[in-house]
Amino acid sequence: MVTIQSIKEQFDEFGLEPSDEIVEKCIQICNRHGVVDPVEFVEQWFAYSCSKLGGAEPTLDNLRDMESHEYANRSRKPAANPSLARVRHGEVAVVASSSGSGGGSGGLVIYSNAEENEVENEVLGSYGCHTPKTKKRPVSRLLAQTPDKPNKAQFAPASYSPIAPSKKSADEEQPSNSGNVVYTFGNAFLLKQTSWSSSATAGAPSDDLPKCMGDACKYMYDSNYDRVLILGDRIYEGGREICQRLAEARKQQRDRGNGASAEEEVIPEDDREATLLEQVAIHHVDYPSTDVITVLGRIAVHPERQEGGRLAIVDYDEMTLRYTKLDFSKLKSWSVFPGETVVLEGVNPRGNLFEVRKVHYEVPLAPPPAPTTIGKPLHMVIGAAPFTDKDNLQYDKLSDLLAYCAENNPDVLILTGPFGSTSNDTLFLTIAESFEEYFEKIMANIVTSVPPTTEILIVSNHDDLQSSFVYPSFPYKISKFYKNLHFLPDPCVVSINGMHVAITTVDVVRDLSEAELSVAPSGDKIKRAFNYMFHHRSFYPLNPPPESVPLDVDLLHHFGTLPRVPNVMICPGDLKPYVRDVNGCVCVNPGHLTDYDSGEGTFARVVVHPPEEPTAAPFSYVACQVVKS
Repeated sequence: MVTIQSIKEQFDEFGLEPSDEIVEKCIQICNRHGVVDPVEFVEQWFAYSCSKLGGAEPTLDNLRDMESHEYANRSRKPAANPSLARVRHGEVAVVASSSGSGGGSGGLVIYSNAEENEVENEVLGSYGCHTPKTKKRPVSRLLAQTPDKPNKAQFAPASYSPIAPSKKSADEEQPSNSGNVVYTFGNAFLLKQTSWSSSATAGAPSDDLPKCMGDACKYMYDSNYDRVLILGDRIYEGGREICQRLAEARKQQRDRGNGASAEEEVIPEDDREATLLEQVAIHHVDYPSTDVITVLGRIAVHPERQEGGRLAIVDYDEMTLRYTKLDFSKLKSWSVFPGETVVLEGVNPRGNLFEVRKVHYEVPLAPPPAPTTIGKPLHMVIGAAPFTDKDNLQYDKLSDLLAYCAENNPDVLILTGPFGSTSNDTLFLTIAESFEEYFEKIMANIVTSVPPTTEILIVSNHDDLQSSFVYPSFPYKISKFYKNLHFLPDPCVVSINGMHVAITTVDVVRDLSEAELSVAPSGDKIKRAFNYMFHHRSFYPLNPPPESVPLDVDLLHHFGTLPRVPNVMICPGDLKPYVRDVNGCVCVNPGHLTDYDSGEGTFARVVVHPPEEPTAAPFSYVACQVVKS
């Protein structure tokens, strides 16, 4: 029998102290619908609260909602033996009995996505639990089979509440956009002869896995002094390469006779850094001069100041802090970003305001040689997180992508995290196992769902529950070993059959575009962002970073450099999917496999044909498409 004391005891086991008004409402509901077991009622409330209310505490309105949803117009069946329930591996159901003061027994049901047979439905019905049926998803034009065939990977975890389909799931009659091509890269002849399905019997080997951060690596231990030294080294190294390019350009001008009549620039001994300057006269940024001088430093931005005084340049001098405000009003077109290493030409009459006449940030770049070691077409499929909607854990889009890989047999499958984002509340409210266990199940499902000839590259992300909150991020770890499964740090550069592929999961293109300050800049913002990375030889040249990026300057200095322009660079982000050729590098944003707003998503498929010569342009041997998932 349900009493005030028994209801309070059951709520107290879950750490709640309901008011007398709440307890009275609970007893009214039990009496109205013939509920005689307080354990059953309270656990029924928590199942409803976790699945519908996000774990909210009981209120009068919430109890009324639960009554109308769970008890109204429902016939209750007597339980033949409520303490027994048949358990099938991978499906429902664990029923744990406990004794209440009323002498009855109740059960905590762990739900899953699998359909129950009639016997299990009857047992669950006796406990007042109903597992919602998942609506059929529309047939995907990406796959030859329907999405509901049993060969699809099932990712639903054990959970304390029913895992319902996403609210954005399409109706059965609604046509699916999956398989539609939204972006194409490559010349017409190449695309015409490209087959997106591979018949290879052996996967592409990863010739050179990146140098990874080990367990002995410390992060977030760098002091402000260490950061200043690292940033100073970045100015020094970058500035020397810029000066080298300027010196070569001026020498070419003199050789052509353009600078024959020009006077040699006098270099003041006090302001000269001989090891850095070589042939370019570099002054400190606060050096007063009415003549045009050249300075070297790092761009700094003051967000609190007005537009006219926001920009400044910090000198390369490590011993003395020197900085000067910048005036770009004399330039018709310019663009800079915080942390950029630049060489500026201009005048500084009083030493406190530098009037910029020219901006130099380019260093000598050599386009990457075409991968002539590729003997046959190399097929790659690229998918980026998120892999499931925020309101469920079914991973439908990931299952479809793996089914696509099973049909088309790519040589390489690249998946970028996070697999369980810290911002996904469903993981905390629903999952009934540790995320480490669930993550291992996800990896096992991925490996068993694709052909054994497909090499799987998993790139970590700092926002994953399985990862440390730091960028650069450590590679994931699991207890089992799979021959074709490789975990990579973020960022990384991996060599596949002699082709260098750079990958980062941080949306650096968006961050650079938002932080950039410019007036009538040349080119589009995506190409400018990649050029910033290539010329600064860094995966993340922006400094300081936004609050969402936990940047460790020391780790970035050791593990986040871009020593050369890669053949392919993968940068998933929130911008619309794109494929660009930047300095001979194919830059790809595959988009997100699941879009939180529309419920749809995209992935990229790439086929690299054997190039005819080392100097071949990328569009002549690389075919790429961004496809609706």
